[in-house]
This record gives sequence, structure tokens and C-alpha cells, in this order.
Amino acid sequence: MKAIFSSFDADAFYQFLAAWILALLAALALSLAGVGNEVEQQLGNLRASLLEKPASGQIVIVEIDAKSLQAIDNWPWPRELYAETVEVLNKAGATQVAFDIDFSSRSTETQDRIFADAIAKSDATIILPTMRQRASTVHAKFVESLPIEILREHAFLASVNVHPDNHGQLNEYSFGTTTGGTARPSLASMMAEVSGDIDQSFAIDQSIDPGTIPRLSFVDLISANGPAVDLSGKKVLIGATAIELGDRYPISRYGILPGVVIQAMATETLIQGTNLRSLGNLPSLFLSAIILLGCILTQKVSSAGMIRVAVGTGAVLLGLVLLAEYLHILTFLNVQAVLFLASYILFQKFLTTTRALDRSRFVNDGSSLPNEAALLKVIAAKQFGYIATARISDFKELLVMTNKDSRRDLFQNIATRLAFLAQDEQIFHLDSDLVAWIVKSDYVDDIPGHFDAATALLQAPVMAEETRIKIGAAFGISGETVDKARIASEQAFAIGKKWAWHNEEVDHAIGQKHNLLMELDRSIDDGDLDVVYQPKWDLSANRLDGAEALVRWSHPERGLISPEIFIPLLERAGRIDQLTFLVLRQALNDLSSWESQRPGLTCSVNISAKLLGDSGFVDQAIAMVNATKIPNEQIVFEVTETATMADPEASLFALNLIQKAGIRVSIDDYGTGQSTISYLQRLPISEIKLDKSFVKTMGTDNANQVIVKSTISMAHDLGLKIVAEGIEDQQCLDLLVKYGCDIGQGWHISKPVTSDVFTAIWLDNKFEEARLSA
Repeated sequence: MKAIFSSFDADAFYQFLAAWILALLAALALSLAGVGNEVEQQLGNLRASLLEKPASGQIVIVEIDAKSLQAIDNWPWPRELYAETVEVLNKAGATQVAFDIDFSSRSTETQDRIFADAIAKSDATIILPTMRQRASTVHAKFVESLPIEILREHAFLASVNVHPDNHGQLNEYSFGTTTGGTARPSLASMMAEVSGDIDQSFAIDQSIDPGTIPRLSFVDLISANGPAVDLSGKKVLIGATAIELGDRYPISRYGILPGVVIQAMATETLIQGTNLRSLGNLPSLFLSAIILLGCILTQKVSSAGMIRVAVGTGAVLLGLVLLAEYLHILTFLNVQAVLFLASYILFQKFLTTTRALDRSRFVNDGSSLPNEAALLKVIAAKQFGYIATARISDFKELLVMTNKDSRRDLFQNIATRLAFLAQDEQIFHLDSDLVAWIVKSDYVDDIPGHFDAATALLQAPVMAEETRIKIGAAFGISGETVDKARIASEQAFAIGKKWAWHNEEVDHAIGQKHNLLMELDRSIDDGDLDVVYQPKWDLSANRLDGAEALVRWSHPERGLISPEIFIPLLERAGRIDQLTFLVLRQALNDLSSWESQRPGLTCSVNISAKLLGDSGFVDQAIAMVNATKIPNEQIVFEVTETATMADPEASLFALNLIQKAGIRVSIDDYGTGQSTISYLQRLPISEIKLDKSFVKTMGTDNANQVIVKSTISMAHDLGLKIVAEGIEDQQCLDLLVKYGCDIGQGWHISKPVTSDVFTAIWLDNKFEEARLSA
């Protein structure tokens, strides 16, 4: 066995095998619990609709319908009417006449004799019904309810008992009924002249269209003015279809049908030979389990391939049962196999995702190199001498020159070059612009030589797919921790040196930033940060459009700390997502509460540039918006112009996800980057937001007036709304209205206010009316 799996990924094998075992157990457990019966029934209905066919025409129903009850209104009818019916049917050439009508009680002696004589004289075979029923409500004993003796002397007797399933539906029919040791064939079995084990059941073929079974109204048949009918060689079934007489049952495909119609469908099933032998659930379950197990043991099929095999197996099984039923060979149930295959797909996806997540903890997503967690794991497992780091200089320029794929190739090639210097030739990708390694033992006594070699290895341009890129780097080293090696490379970069040891004196200044970051983390966790709202005013309609959610931090000792200080701290530390979630969550809650008072207001939330490339953040942010009752289009995600240009491909992908979720996207601080109109057209955005540096001075700066006016015109030509922030005086506001700007925001309209103030003042219609009249 060991040899069989020698070239196989053991983790993948055991993952597939575990999914197979769990799926098999789940299918058996669900089947025992009755889960899936409804699915099997629906699959059967689907097959029946695909194989739909007409009735054979051999069975004709004479129906006691509403028309007949109205014409002959004294129910139960005199039995001379049934005698007359037998005579008419004999003249019409019927070979068999079966009644689905109870004749177990006596009528008048005359009426019973007339009917009995008609039966005795009939050339057609007469079949009368029997019914197995309880002797009384307090006894479990069953008795057979027979037609009265005088009627049954010259007639055949057949059971009309039916057996609804657990859902009350009549989808199966038996070959007969045994009562007190007496076996009685069923009505359908006798009419079709097909025998079977008396206690055996068969599925009623619901691909037979009951609407194609010929029908005659009872009153038309016996009426002197009724149409002449030719029933030569036909078998006639007489029973009630009028709703007033009851005797109606549901079947899975056609719903509620009269009992006589279901008796006819059962007879048609036997006549057409579609009472197919069912193999049950086990063969299809066994076959699907063997196919999947075989694929697992071959060690040749990937995770995605296994899912395709599971889906394909399910499709083949569904096709096989359809073909077998079409050819009238046999049938089998697929519900356990479907449950098994579906469970396998779910379990495998779960186990594959879990495994991928576990592995991803130790891999840098941007380069596929081992990450910091992997480095720390190596350090914890073995002794090490020194940790070296290389911080790539001019990394922002590198972002412009590369895309995600080419950067992955770039870092892979950098790692290949530097591996010569590393223990176990392993390079770790820590930050976007930082790689690290454990210094090979050959170099521990010559650190300057080690970094001379590193510089020389990076001297020649490095390939990023088809692009040759010149790489510069500052190196750091520490014999204590990864963080100190990281700081050392920053120190080397700051002082313009090729490399540097970690310097304790620099730590104090960094420590103060770190303390502030820790306090900020604590404030986020404790909910001590405040979300405030700056109103956004619809300049054309002269009414409130919504608000932008902003965050404020009032430190207990340091006082009010500007977002321009603490937001970059969080971005550099990779913790900006938690702050964004806090603001988004509060904004959604507040907007939901405003909706009842002022429906349709929008709320903008700022999204950091670093978060656009984080698929986990984007997915969670969309999920948070989806979880609210307010329409998604009332939420606006604001991203800066420069953020979309840092990694255009990742930004475009993230913005498309956001736009497809119905959330609007706004380009913030427009005009501060170098994006072109063609680039803007590629982005799934609904508005652009002019940077306040152009807006606040447009009253005195003609150049800025031109920029603002042309940007408003350009935005409208692109079908975008335009928002102007930084409105600080009436002159500026008047100019924006004149130029056709859509939305205005700034201190002249309102400073940012708390949710309570926003609710009390800005949602009050009186305030808006006062502003409109101002």
C-alpha cells in the first residue's frame, strides 16, 4: 500500500478519502431520516414530463360527472340505470365493463333484480368492486366489503383498495389485496389482464397523460338523444368524477384526480408494460461510490477533477434511469446517490478550502513565497544566527511598472538570486516591499561580505515577465527578532546606507508610535471611536442627499487626534480593515434608522487604498451591506484616485465586485492623481468627488474655476455624478450651482456632526424648508 501512494500527495489523498467517507455516511443518514424523498419524487416527475405519452385508448371512462348528477338528481341512482348502461355498452361492442361504485348495500328488490339480470345477460365481462376495511373503529380486524350476492353471481370481483404514501399521495398501486385469507386481484390488474404477486406494488406511470384517456358522460351514454358510440374491443371503467361525490386523491405530478381516473392510469400502466421493476436506491449509490473511490485510488484526479467526476456521475445516473424507463427495461432510485454526490462535493470543497486557508497562512498572496508566519515557524523550530532583510527602494515606481502577475514573477526571481545567501535557500516575503532570510552559517562571521554579495546579486536587472527592472535595496540585520531586522532595513534606508544593524536608539521614537497604535487598537475594540456625519447637499434639488461617514478619535490624554495621524498608522500596520468595518457597521445602523424618517438618503464610507487588494475585506464589506434592509445603492464606497492606480488590475476586480453588489463607487480626491479619462471610463463608478484643494479657492483662483467647470462637464459627459467637497463660503456654493455641480459638501453647508445631531436637525423637514427659503 505504501508503494501505491509513494508519488501521491498524502494530504490530498486523505482529504478526498475523508470527504468520501463523510459523504457516504451523510447519504445513508439522510436517507434513513427520509430526507430526499421529495427530491426523488420531483426527479420522477421530471422524467415523466420528458417521457410523456398518451394513453393506449383501450380504456374508456364513463364518468358520473356533474352534468350527469344534474340530469339525474336522486342520488344514489336506481340500479336500473346501471343495467341500462350495461346494455348500451354491450351494444357498443365493449368487451369489459368495470364499476368503481359501491354495491355492498341493497336497493329495492326490483332494482337489484333488474341490474343482476343485465349482468347475467352481458356478453362483456362485468367486474364489480370489493373493499378491504376495518370491521369497526375499535377493532383491528379487517373485513372485505362485497357487492350484494345477487349482483356478484355473474360478475368478477376486483379490489379497489388504494394505498396513499406518507405524504397522502397515491403514487403506487398494488396487484391485489388479501383479506381474511382471501386474495383478490386489483381492479387494474383484472382489467389489464396482468397478474403479479398479490401483495406487490408498482409505481403508477405518471408519464401517461390522464387527459388523453377517452371519457364519456354517463348521462350522454344512456340518453336516447346521445351520440352513437363504437366501443368495439374497448374496456370500460365506470366511476365518479363529480367533486360532490368525493373519491379524489392527490398524485405527485398531476395533483388531485378522481379515483376512477387513477384506477384507469394504473390499468394503462399495466397495459403499456411500464410497471417497471425497481432496483431501489442501493445500485446507484454503490455505483457512484465505487466511481469516486476508484478516482481517488488512481491518484490521478485533482480536486476540481473530483468535483467534475461527481457532477458527471450524477448526470450519467439521471440519464441512465431516463433511458431505462424509455426502453421499458427497469427503473431505479437516485436520491441516495444524489445525496452522496452532493455531500461529497460539499465536504470536499469544505476540506479543500480549509486546507488552502491553512496553507495560505504561511504564503504571501502576492508572490507565492513563504511569508512572515512561515519565517516565525522556522525560527521557533530551530536555532538561528541572524535574520537579514532587504527593503526594495522606489517600490511605488515599481507598482506602476508592474501588475500583479509580473510582480509575482519579479519576487520569485529576486528570491532565486538571494537564495544563495539563505539558510536552506529559503527567502520569505514579509511586507509588500520587504523580503527576509536567515543568514547562511557560511556568512555569520562576515556580515559585511554577506551584504556585499547581496548587493552584487541584485546589481543586474531582474525580470518581471517580459520587463527588465533595476532593483535597489537597503538591507537590515538583527540577531534577535524579525521586527528588529525589519526596523534595521528602514534605518539603513533612512540614513542612505547599504545595510545597518538594528539600532536601539531609534526604537524609542518608533515605540511611541507603537504605543499610540496599541491605544488605537484598544479604542477600536472597545468602540471608543466616534463616527460623525458631514451632510451632502443636492445642489440642483436644493435638498439633503445624504452624508459622508467620518471617524474621530478623542484620546483621554492627548485630546482630539487627527485622522491624518492615526489612519496612516493603521494602514502601515495592516490594521485599517477593522477601523473601516467599525465605521461601515455604524453607518449602516444609522442609515437604517434614518430610512423610516427620510427614505432614500445615501451614506458614503471611505475605503483605504490598501483594502482594495484584500478580497477577504471586499467580500465581508459587501456581506455587511447585503445584511441590511436598506437598498444597496444607498451605500457609496469612496476610494481615492491614487488607490485605483496603485494596482489597476486588483482595483478593477474589487470595484467590479462592489458595483455588481449594487453598491455605488465614488472616486475621492479627484484631480490629485494622474488618471486619464480613458482610465476612468474603465472603472465601474457612479460619481467622482473633486478634491477640496480645487474647490475651496475657486472663488479667487481663475485656474481652479476652469478645472472645476471642465471636470463637472467631463463627469456629466461620462454619465457620472460629481460631488464637490471643501465648500467654505456662499460664493463657492453659487459658482458650483451655476456650473451644474450635482452634490456639495463642506463647512459652509455643515461641519461633521454626530448621529444624534444629524437626526435631530438634518432629518427635520422644517430645517430643510427653512434652508430652502433662505
